[in-house]
Amino acid sequence: MGKYSISFVLIILIFGLFTGAVFGSLLEQVFGIGFLNIEIFSSPVKIAENFYILKNLELQLTPASLLGLVVAGWFLYKRGKS
Repeated sequence: MGKYSISFVLIILIFGLFTGAVFGSLLEQVFGIGFLNIEIFSSPVKIAENFYILKNLELQLTPASLLGLVVAGWFLYKRGKS
């Protein structure tokens, strides 16, 4: 994974987090698989307050979003080895 910059890796991991959350929501809506879309924390984690034009920047973690994060990290690792 040495040939990627840190900013690229962070962007890909955040993209994987968002992609996992979207797929978890779609699986719940289409197939009724609800365990992937359960909130891990009781309230959203506050990342930043008064962040540019956003009043609050909050993150709500679900098992699907964490699974997306792991899959994105695995793809980065496998792609970086070859």
